[in-house]
Amino acid sequence: MSKDAPGRRPDDDRTRPEAPIPEGVRDRPVVRADGGIAGPRRPGLTRLHVALIVAGMMLGFSVAPLYQVARDDPSNKDYDLWQQTGRIVLDGRDIYPRTQQLFPFMYPPACATMLAPLSVLPRGAFVAALLTLNSASWTACILLSVYLATGRFRGNRPELYLLPSLAVIPFVHDTYLLGQPALLLLALLLGAFACLRRARPGWAGALLATATAIKAFPLLAAGYLVYRRQWRATAAMGLTLVGLMFVAPLAFRAPSRVGEDFVLWARGMLFKYDEGAIAQRPYRSYSYKNQSIQATVHRLARPVLADGEADRSWRVNLLSLDFRQTTLLMLGSVAALGVYYLWSTRGARGQAEPADAAEQAMATLLLVMFSPLSFNYMYVWMMFPLAVLLHLAASAPGGSAIRRTALGLVAASVTLLALAIPMRRVAQAYGSVFFSGLVLLIGLGWILRRNWIAQALPSTSGSRHAPSPLRAGGRTAASS
Repeated sequence: MSKDAPGRRPDDDRTRPEAPIPEGVRDRPVVRADGGIAGPRRPGLTRLHVALIVAGMMLGFSVAPLYQVARDDPSNKDYDLWQQTGRIVLDGRDIYPRTQQLFPFMYPPACATMLAPLSVLPRGAFVAALLTLNSASWTACILLSVYLATGRFRGNRPELYLLPSLAVIPFVHDTYLLGQPALLLLALLLGAFACLRRARPGWAGALLATATAIKAFPLLAAGYLVYRRQWRATAAMGLTLVGLMFVAPLAFRAPSRVGEDFVLWARGMLFKYDEGAIAQRPYRSYSYKNQSIQATVHRLARPVLADGEADRSWRVNLLSLDFRQTTLLMLGSVAALGVYYLWSTRGARGQAEPADAAEQAMATLLLVMFSPLSFNYMYVWMMFPLAVLLHLAASAPGGSAIRRTALGLVAASVTLLALAIPMRRVAQAYGSVFFSGLVLLIGLGWILRRNWIAQALPSTSGSRHAPSPLRAGGRTAASS
């Protein structure tokens, strides 16, 4: 009698040893049923690892501001300014000087109103609250960047959640150290794009209005809404902005004071542009710290101080134009980038949702570049374009032009950023941060124009990526 169990043959497949997997097949990506590409079948970075790394950096970056509070340092970067401004609103005092002195607080009066309720907290609790908000904003930026690039929050390669942040990690650190809201503004912008993706134009407009009320320059995003005929989002943005600028401050100030605050701020910030300064920072606005197209063109085209706060002789100009000629050159550069954006995105009509991510990544870069005061930490916004390119590179066929191009763009951009490591002032004075963003902008436009999105993501014609609500049939979700 056979020793084998009844009903089982000695050569049954279940008793055979598992055949070895060939070396070339073991690490090959696997295509899932939904059309996505699964990661390699080997131990490596996991989502838990990413969460622990990011959480560790959040805690580490929060140490310095909290340490300043613990040692009772009288000046804790901008954190103290935010709290003082909130208390000024509560006390009914002037937010902006009525004399010719510089504005300590340069943000819109609506932003001061938002700070007022938090300012009643003890100094340590106030700083901790802003640090918590910054960490929540960073988390939202990571998740929304991945969602917009891939069409889903989960199930992506763990590297996609981490690498874009690591590429701009010095700027992320600066937002914690200085108390700047760059990550919050990016989270609001990406949230608006996500709302457009999900046909929620009212929420999209409200989020963009909130970002504008905090730091003004996101108002430029209204141009994107008009371009894509998102009329409901545009209307929601306008109505919400009026409410935040002129209605919400009435909780703390008389109607006449609300109007005065807005006029003083607009006169000192929006309409202040001359040979010596942009807005309220005469020695900093044209310095290497400002990486806007406006400041970069001025530094390179006329003999303006490259670091007026520390050196009254250092200049890096390649041309010797006067102020009027430089302004014309700057406006021409702005127009050229705007035309390039229109040329690139017009060629993207008819593509599916992933093309929206590339187009919106370009809009994100333009917002940062066109802001008159775009200090280097604002380029933390490159996190989103980098996520788009990394996803394209990971999804494109091996050895394809799109993969080489996407990886080349990421490498070139990060290399330009890294130039600030050996020569911080010099590299940035010549616009290394600005040009790192420009490389991504031009590359994304080229990818859109050549219709490489469909080649990199062939599943866009399936259920995973629906037709774009911004392009389907030439109508928007808001108008359909």
